[in-house]
Amino acid sequence: MNTPTDWVDRVSRDAIVDVSKRLVSIPSVSGDELAVMTFVQEWLDERGIGYVVTANDPARPNVIATVGNPRSGPVIAMNGHLDTVPVSDASSWRTDPFEGVVNDEGTRLYGRGASDMKSSVGVMMTMLELFRDADLTGALQAHIVSDEEIGARFGTLHVLDEIAVGHLPRPDYVFIGEGSELKVRNAERGGLAINVTFLGKASHTAAARVTGINAIAKAAKGILALEEHLEQFHPSVGHPVISINMIEGGVAHNVVPGSCTISIDRRLIPGETKESVVADIVAKFDAIAAEDPDYRYELDVDPDGSYIAANITPEDSPLVQAFQESVRRVLGKEPEFFVQWAGMTDGRFYRQHNIDTVGMGPRGEGAHGANESIAIDDLVLEGKIYADTIARLLKAR
Repeated sequence: MNTPTDWVDRVSRDAIVDVSKRLVSIPSVSGDELAVMTFVQEWLDERGIGYVVTANDPARPNVIATVGNPRSGPVIAMNGHLDTVPVSDASSWRTDPFEGVVNDEGTRLYGRGASDMKSSVGVMMTMLELFRDADLTGALQAHIVSDEEIGARFGTLHVLDEIAVGHLPRPDYVFIGEGSELKVRNAERGGLAINVTFLGKASHTAAARVTGINAIAKAAKGILALEEHLEQFHPSVGHPVISINMIEGGVAHNVVPGSCTISIDRRLIPGETKESVVADIVAKFDAIAAEDPDYRYELDVDPDGSYIAANITPEDSPLVQAFQESVRRVLGKEPEFFVQWAGMTDGRFYRQHNIDTVGMGPRGEGAHGANESIAIDDLVLEGKIYADTIARLLKAR
């Protein structure tokens, strides 16, 4: 009888590197994912692994591959995206960004998407092959998606819509392969956009100190009140974040601006709400207004309807505990939670559907920039952690 250790020992470095190189070598900037998804289908066909293709845009498909029987036990879905950001600095690359290149030492894979996150998808594909012929209590899936970088409407959100109407099995557990330094990422910050328009009084510059009220100056006071490190802390995700990322004001160089709008990006931690965040911002502005009778502003909260609360899979979840135990067994050390300055992943959408979700991925360098790369040893360790977790949750034999 196979034990979890047997499955870990079967993880193939060569197989992971081979498929990851091939994925990186197929350009797939967001909106142009068809070719790389076609390769995934061909790879699965060669290995006799079943899959379905689902899409709300045929040019941007998603591949849902399955080994095992979803009706026989829990379903694990490994989620990874194959779209990438464009290359904007090709002259800074030491290799062709659209050719997967392993360095001479055999330690790193270079290319657009190597870190974010084609190599992790390569790991997931090798997991399907590893467990293809296993006797599983349940099923192992890979949700290989388009459109993560731009918003997920054609990718994970579409897949979840298909799950909701019963066209695809609902996972019990989800792995997200985004980089986590091989730490357990059981939580993500939420996000809230707020536009603030500060109201002044337009006038000729010559009369600025007499009849004008400069809205840009009022906005500056608000920015200085908000642009700070936030001290709150959550042990699974770290500190919240606030940043003023856009400002627009004025119509001409000789007109005192009558309005100025700033855009706030606020990242929330568990325990914070949209209402508590807005109340904190209003309190800071009102404190300024108490000393400045001309200080007026209007809020537009969540202007594009994209608010999402901080989301967490509890520490006592079987999935979190399974990953923690796998880290102990594979890495030989106590697991850590991923408390980093990291962005959101598609994991937030699964958690919104009350599906236990954990991020576990390698360390990478240069994501979205020049000379993007991934440590191959980390990919192998990711594969071993996945294999151990899968083998125990699905009782692989």
